[in-house]
Amino acid sequence: MKLFNRIAILPVIILLLASCSKQSQLENNLTRQCGRWNIDNYKLTIATTGLPTETLEYGDCGYMYFFENLDGQWIDLKEPDVTYFTEFNWSITDENKLLIEYNNEDFLFDFTVNEKDRQVILNQEVIQLNDTTFVTTSIEYELLRIE
Repeated sequence: MKLFNRIAILPVIILLLASCSKQSQLENNLTRQCGRWNIDNYKLTIATTGLPTETLEYGDCGYMYFFENLDGQWIDLKEPDVTYFTEFNWSITDENKLLIEYNNEDFLFDFTVNEKDRQVILNQEVIQLNDTTFVTTSIEYELLRIE
């Protein structure tokens, strides 16, 4: 009976270690080399049921910094001659997603690309306006490591 309990617990322990290591890998990759990333591409897409999809896209439009203490900074350069500076907190969730918190709001991003020097993160939200109308907002950042 004791042997069976140990065998039954082993897969659970392995699963927990694997998920923790994935979280650590994501966290370490974001913070490596001082956590400096260029926002190579920013894309905002708004899709409303029955209407044409609207897309707004900017290239080379700022920087994101991810620090080991889970603080971060976002420097937004989308508008000419205007710089927006935002501080945020971040973490990697149990589901291996990037959670960014600022202005009392949480933004959950999926890693659609997770490479050593390139990350693509996607936040998608769906709002139902009525029985047949939905609005889907997608925000995608392509980040390239600054060396």
